[in-house]
Amino acid sequence: MSDQRHIPGNEISWGSIKAYIDNQPYTGLTSMAGGDKRERTYGYGLGPAHGPSRRSKGKYTPEPLKVTGFKSSVQIIRQALADKSDSGRAYGDVVFDVVEQFVEGDFNITVEYLECVWIENAASHEENPDPLKEDFVVMPMRVKRNGLVLYDNSNGDP
Repeated sequence: MSDQRHIPGNEISWGSIKAYIDNQPYTGLTSMAGGDKRERTYGYGLGPAHGPSRRSKGKYTPEPLKVTGFKSSVQIIRQALADKSDSGRAYGDVVFDVVEQFVEGDFNITVEYLECVWIENAASHEENPDPLKEDFVVMPMRVKRNGLVLYDNSNGDP
């Protein structure tokens, strides 16, 4: 299957994104950046070229997801997670999912950052006419893109 040119049509853009944190929709987010990787190494055997003859199965590593949002929206998210903690205050102990959906017409991409925990806060405030923003970072256990995974889950792992 190739990517067919569609005329006329809209390509996915910022207005196509929907974001959910712990199954709740949020519209005050302005940036989301994350990913995952599978680190694989070469195996070398005998041979005149001494080139690789195999590779390892690899090690899957989801990267932290950095989220930026308006200060008020980030505080609402922080409070919602804290309310789910045993103490009602420790939002860093709550496990949750982050879902990005990219929807344009009949086209839909869903990226799931699963079993996240909040690991970092950052903010920088300066004089200007823009609304204040804040960054936070979450640490997912795995990432799925439309149900597809980068790692081998053939033995039924999530």
